[in-house]
Amino acid sequence: MNKFALKVITPQGVVIDKLVAGFYLRGSEGDLAVFAGHVPFVTSVREGKCTIVYDDSSEDTEAVAGSGMLSVSGDSVTLMTSSWKICSE
Repeated sequence: MNKFALKVITPQGVVIDKLVAGFYLRGSEGDLAVFAGHVPFVTSVREGKCTIVYDDSSEDTEAVAGSGMLSVSGDSVTLMTSSWKICSE
């Protein structure tokens, strides 16, 4: 599976900076899914559940993100969010 660089930034600093296979989150106009090679765009995001997919063999990470902005450009995705909390298992 192709991967891209995902960076999640909160007011406290960078909380995620990894290569991932997919990223699901809630945009201002509905749910979004981002994969490697996605067309570039910038959008606002709403508070809600996010899922990070690492690859076919590892477990996904689920979190709750606050409102913010998402930037997708080439093989780089940056989420600037007001908060980030990993969901406990």
